[in-house]
Amino acid sequence: MNFIKKYPFQIFLSLHFLLWSFLPLLRKSLPMDSIEAVVWGMYCDFGTNKHPPLSGWLADFVYNIIGFEQPLAIYMLSQLCVLLGFIYIYRLAREFISKERATFAVMVLAGVIYYGFSAIEYNVNVVSLALWPMTAFYFYKALDEDKLTDWVLTGLFAGLNLFNKYTSGILLFSMGVMMLFDKKARKHLTSYKPYVCALVCTITILPHLLWLIDHQFFSLGYFIGRGSKGGFDNFPLLKHIVYPIKFIGAQLLFGLGAFLVYFTAYYKQKRFDVKANRFQKNFLFFLGLMPVLLMTLISFVFGLKLKSMWGFPCYYLAGVMLFVFFPCKLTSVFKKRMYIGVYAMLFLLFFAQGCVILFNKSDKFHLNQQAYGQMLEDLWHKKYGRFDFAYVAGDVWWADNAALFAPSRPKPLIWGDIKQNPWLDEHDINDKGALVVTSDKFEYDDIKNKLKFVSKPEILEIVVTNRLGKIKKKTLYYGFYNVYGER
Repeated sequence: MNFIKKYPFQIFLSLHFLLWSFLPLLRKSLPMDSIEAVVWGMYCDFGTNKHPPLSGWLADFVYNIIGFEQPLAIYMLSQLCVLLGFIYIYRLAREFISKERATFAVMVLAGVIYYGFSAIEYNVNVVSLALWPMTAFYFYKALDEDKLTDWVLTGLFAGLNLFNKYTSGILLFSMGVMMLFDKKARKHLTSYKPYVCALVCTITILPHLLWLIDHQFFSLGYFIGRGSKGGFDNFPLLKHIVYPIKFIGAQLLFGLGAFLVYFTAYYKQKRFDVKANRFQKNFLFFLGLMPVLLMTLISFVFGLKLKSMWGFPCYYLAGVMLFVFFPCKLTSVFKKRMYIGVYAMLFLLFFAQGCVILFNKSDKFHLNQQAYGQMLEDLWHKKYGRFDFAYVAGDVWWADNAALFAPSRPKPLIWGDIKQNPWLDEHDINDKGALVVTSDKFEYDDIKNKLKFVSKPEILEIVVTNRLGKIKKKTLYYGFYNVYGER
């Protein structure tokens, strides 16, 4: 117990990292977003069909180069992002509150599902869990101490944030408003340092900007499309009410555990005055609360159905804000309640995710990916003998699984659409052909219409077995495209 009291932060970080790194090994298959990220890193350059390329580069490096193609490498990469985010949240919290309070401000985030339950699936959102607090920390230091190094680091991480996901622009916009609104921050606008920061940010994101220009900004179509305008055709005004309420409601629900832990510990405790100045309070509002409010406002004004996952990184200052705006004395009762609440919530979410994995029969959880890859390899060579299995066309899940786990490592032609895969050589695809595979007959027909010269679909039955021995059969449709001029 004394050891726990002496090193509470280190113990929490270690336990959180280990639990959420190894729990996903109960799955038989890597998650779809994680596979997609690895494939992006393998085949894309300065852009993908959905996002900027940073998450893919990291995934490819960790999985293929230093991880020896083991799933644990990707799961640990996710938790390294969470761990790095926690460390920078702590460093930022120390600018506002005491060391012990800063520790609790991080620990309480165990009740936010984004930091554990949802973070086992590596993707751009998980990378944001590290980049948002890193950007905010150096921005705070730059505003407070005005060191050129901090301004440069702010620009660097702001640029990397954009290099990871477009919605991080919300954070950068909030930073800009902070500089205009706050008196202390506004004074820096007469200095050259913020402009150096902007220049560093621009240089960092420039390769992707040039890539976007070269590819007619086509990946922005995915970003825009994610904010659906569909629904409520007969009552269009309801979109402006229902969608923002659903978005903000989802954010509150996903962070409910953190609020329960804090206010259970806070109940009937003596109040304590945290002496945060106006600049610090403005910082917490503009960088901690404003991003999620801006997203909600966008949904309200335009009637957009925003994805709840867009709020993934917005909770990073929640713990700090709780201790600043609802402070109390750190009595032994408060600390005991906090420890019990944090670890109860951590293990509750851990147990819930474990049940989801164990009882799920979906191929997204328990596909034998190596056997599937070998199966497609065998189908190809059975039909075409020695000719290379160079390309596989299909939806993200089935094509990327083949690309990663078939022995020949065929390149994925997602949805059979060369426009969505501009890093591939159309002439080479036409020359070498592709195996087409989908789990839906209509999807197969859609690819057949795009590629034109695709054979009639054949049926492939696969069996998915979860860890409890429960079986689910899956029907796939496969065929072949334009192999060596064959029609």
